[in-house]
Amino acid sequence: MDSPIAGKIDRCVTFIGMAAAWLLFALTAVVCFDVITRKFFVFQSTFLQELEWHLHTVIFFLAIPMAYLRGIHVRIDILRDRMSDRGRAKLELIGLFLLAIPFTLFLLKYGIDFVAQSYAQNEGSTSMQGIHHRWIIKSIIPIAMLLTLLSLIATVIRGVLFLAGKGPVPEAFARKEIAAVAVEEIR
Repeated sequence: MDSPIAGKIDRCVTFIGMAAAWLLFALTAVVCFDVITRKFFVFQSTFLQELEWHLHTVIFFLAIPMAYLRGIHVRIDILRDRMSDRGRAKLELIGLFLLAIPFTLFLLKYGIDFVAQSYAQNEGSTSMQGIHHRWIIKSIIPIAMLLTLLSLIATVIRGVLFLAGKGPVPEAFARKEIAAVAVEEIR
């Protein structure tokens, strides 16, 4: 039995992550347009280059929470692969409480301060042709950290339910091959 709270978090994070994935098409179009205009029409645009960076940032930061929930984030599996499901769940929960949640809260708090300072200073691009209102792109940091924190909370709930014998192995704890997950997501 899955927790209703964890399920709602999962759906929200997955929706946002999948929406961010669609930005890959926009990023590809902007990069292609930038390269073509630079190479063939000798037109350089700081705005386009900054837009590429901003789109890449949004895609990356909004993919992190979904990747964690799916168990497809980067991890070093030295001990973990040799452990039972319960052992992996215990190790994951210890890591969540000692490292992931405190670090995410730290980034969330300082991300909010970072955005507030940028907004107060009316920070913008150093180029006249660049993208102004830099606080808008910087706001992705606290947004992504909030989504990551929600993903971690959903995983804690599922981990506790699993250890109590009231739920299946959480997807974030399971052993997965990246190729298998990619095929599963495409279906």
